[in-house]
Amino acid sequence: MGLSGTYFDLLELLERQETLDPGDFLSRLQSAYRTGRITYLGGLIASARLRPHNIHDSHQRNSLHLARSLNRKAAFEQIASLLPGLQPVELKAWQRSVNRDHRIVGYPLPGRQSCLLVELNATAEGLAAWRRAHDRDMLSLGTLLNARLARASTDAQLEAARARPLTRRERETLAWIAAGKSYWETAVILGISERTIRHFMANARQKLDVVNNAQAVAEAVWRGLIPRLVEPESP
Repeated sequence: MGLSGTYFDLLELLERQETLDPGDFLSRLQSAYRTGRITYLGGLIASARLRPHNIHDSHQRNSLHLARSLNRKAAFEQIASLLPGLQPVELKAWQRSVNRDHRIVGYPLPGRQSCLLVELNATAEGLAAWRRAHDRDMLSLGTLLNARLARASTDAQLEAARARPLTRRERETLAWIAAGKSYWETAVILGISERTIRHFMANARQKLDVVNNAQAVAEAVWRGLIPRLVEPESP
């Protein structure tokens, strides 16, 4: 691996630092490998949007502003196509630049639909040489960063879930929505008003930290919160 001393310094930082600042780590990575901005995207949900708290940036930019930029069609479609892959890919720059040598390499990371986006100012030949020297380092350090953030994210989610658990009615409502029932059908099944069903779903979305019902169902299924359903008997 290139820059072996620096690589092992960064590796030690990932393994031993008790509280990791992702933005600071990415800044160190950028400085060590002489790149432009490096962005980490974690836990992208298919057909949804990038959420600000899943984005870290070596320039310590406002994550909400960065999320808006990356959610634009030209960027989001490339990122979504990168995630299922195994190999680094050069992406088309999604922002206009006067610099024709502005390039972006995407590194898909295993396990969480995550990736690193590394910006470089290089000719095609310079980029190829840089990648031959450093692709393995980027994939290795990116994978370890991803694992570290995944553990922290899982711990935070479990803590939040314990602090704000779904009620029995909220879980039942989610289960019937997951089964394809409308708000009105769910209200009839549970014997309550449609307005109350909407209230339960709004509470569930907030507690699960998602923005729509499809994401709420996916998150609840992943956490094992959906109860087994029994269709009501016909009169």
